[in-house]
Amino acid sequence: MSVTNFPNGIASFGATLPISTVGPTQGNTWFVKPNTGADGNSGKTPAQAFKTLAQALAAATANQNDVVYLMGESNTASATTDYQSSTLDWSKDLVHLIGVGAPSAYSNRARIAQLSTATGLTSLLKVSADGCLISNISIFHGVADATSLQALQVTGTRNVFTNMHIAGIGDATMLADGACSLFLNGCSETRISHCTIGLDTIARDGTAGTAEIIFDGGASKTQFEDCLIQGFIDNVGYEHVLVEDSTGAGGLTLFKNCLFHSWSANAATPQDQIFSIPSPGAGLNSAQFALMDSYYSTDDASCVWATTGVGLIRNNAVASAASAAGGEMTIL
Repeated sequence: MSVTNFPNGIASFGATLPISTVGPTQGNTWFVKPNTGADGNSGKTPAQAFKTLAQALAAATANQNDVVYLMGESNTASATTDYQSSTLDWSKDLVHLIGVGAPSAYSNRARIAQLSTATGLTSLLKVSADGCLISNISIFHGVADATSLQALQVTGTRNVFTNMHIAGIGDATMLADGACSLFLNGCSETRISHCTIGLDTIARDGTAGTAEIIFDGGASKTQFEDCLIQGFIDNVGYEHVLVEDSTGAGGLTLFKNCLFHSWSANAATPQDQIFSIPSPGAGLNSAQFALMDSYYSTDDASCVWATTGVGLIRNNAVASAASAAGGEMTIL
């Protein structure tokens, strides 16, 4: 099979490209190596890679399907992570970010993290642009700072996230109101697939306003597929998903083939509910949550999907013998 060469160092053998990559485009290709790159380079070949994503984003052109490749160079975090001292705002429409490395379910070796000395990053990565594909990277947000809250915030429309580990609240100090792994803020038509959301290293203590996923600002038409939403807990008040208020979500939110999983030391901490949703009101009448072949697994059979706003949840899972709540993995 002949090789098709594209500008700036990309070649294809004619095979169909998977969804986690971007095919030939009218735009440019940019390379980032956090360990050995330099922002004084051209960024147009792996040998001339930039050091930071901020530099690559500055070089990219919006609306041209430019592609930025974040290249892992080692199996160690320090050699494969672009550390941020301020929020990285991915603000250019149709500029895509692809991690180069194995598509791991946990801690991909193309990484974004916060400098341990940096504080006040409400969001580590903010995607305010529209129409971006972000794939095969991990976002680790773990610093001793109660004012650094969200690993990933999405405000743009029609963005797609695949093969990622979105890991927020990576330090106990971060357990503050508004802390989460994923913050959906007024965005719409977002697709999130084959992602791990949450961590198993820092116990979630049920602090009010914390969750793995928070909906706010009328975030609508979000689709999750084949995702693990997880948390290690030491308080019954932990929730996987929090809808901030009656205008936090709108339209249909779909969870397809997703697992909501929590566990605790010695299986000693039950969990009250998976979703925290306000009671239906004027702002939530148009919001619905559909659970298609999705389940939860907790350390107590008394957990339910939600205690309020339950009329907004549609679930096709068969109720287990242990609980009438439905969609629960039976504890044997």
